Amino acid sequence: MKAPALSPDLAHRWGLSHIRAIADTPSSLVYRALQGDRAVVVKALKPEGSGERPGLGFLRWRDGHGAVRILDQADDVALLEDAGTRLLRSYHGEAGDEAATDIVVEVLERLHAPSSLPMPTDLTPLDVHFAALFELEKTQLDADLADIVPWCADLARALIADQRDIKPLHGDIHHDNIIGGDNGAWLAIDPQGLIGDPAYDVANIFGNPLHARALVLDPERALRLSRRFALVLNRTPRTILSYAAAHAGLSCAWTLKVYLPQVDTGFLSGNAQKQKIGPLTPSGQDNLGERLGFARLARSILLEQFVD
Repeated sequence: MKAPALSPDLAHRWGLSHIRAIADTPSSLVYRALQGDRAVVVKALKPEGSGERPGLGFLRWRDGHGAVRILDQADDVALLEDAGTRLLRSYHGEAGDEAATDIVVEVLERLHAPSSLPMPTDLTPLDVHFAALFELEKTQLDADLADIVPWCADLARALIADQRDIKPLHGDIHHDNIIGGDNGAWLAIDPQGLIGDPAYDVANIFGNPLHARALVLDPERALRLSRRFALVLNRTPRTILSYAAAHAGLSCAWTLKVYLPQVDTGFLSGNAQKQKIGPLTPSGQDNLGERLGFARLARSILLEQFVD
């Protein structure tokens, strides 16, 4: 379905021309435009994307340090600097995993640096962020899910109860949410806007880039990332990998929500009655299978190998 045009009032207010839609996601509409001779991006949250409002607050707080800068905002519509078109995923394919990880670390250090601006007050705490996993745990799970989902949920609860150095987090750092411009700078986009343990901010890297199943399920890579991020965040590799495993469980819950919208009122309502989850689409099954595979890999490493 064609994305609706940006509000003429906002286009006039911001002096925009050459407006074109570049993304229509379940949560937002995204446009690229010109403001004079400067390229800009407009992100308009849909009603379903209200959960991303804290992310806009996170961007205002960073003010261009490690993330794209918000130039102006009108309710749930944000005018953003254009960070460019080169995804870290593309760079990863050219330069390899370790070179891409170097860029993740550099962006992460800027994102976690102190800010002189007041901290946002609407950031989402990790216990709320993990709610979908905790609700999934209550459902009638088939054997494949029942083998790992409760373990992920228990791990998440333990991590949330023992957070360190709590601060604002991007919350969704991965290879499609880091973009490079013509000036060579890499910036993060599309933050969730969380608050919690910084170790969580690298959890999604373990399951990315997209369509790299062999890499995601490589135990040596999981160990290498755990040790690299542990040095950067001053945590143990075990803690880093534990957050990645818990996030894999959360990703399973999100995958089921996206590909099985008919069960939203079942496993996301808090209803104590167990409900059966039906078959996934092929895309959903691939997505779920990869996340379950990584969760099991991480569990094996955590239980059987010394990673500290």
